[in-house]
Amino acid sequence: MNRQERMYGKNGAKYGIYNTSAKKFQFGICEDTPMLAEARLIQKIGNDARKWRFVVKRLPEDKEVE
Repeated sequence: MNRQERMYGKNGAKYGIYNTSAKKFQFGICEDTPMLAEARLIQKIGNDARKWRFVVKRLPEDKEVE
């Protein structure tokens, strides 16, 4: 993901938080840009958001967030 996409996102795409340990999207976060998704994660869980297992990924079109 380049800097432009990180700040502004892609047209029509939504971003969420993916847990690489559990291999699924978590926390029900669905934002327009990766930066907003990361900020929402910090609001929800605080400093634990800095752990290595949480990454921002583009949500699949057909997948519902749990």
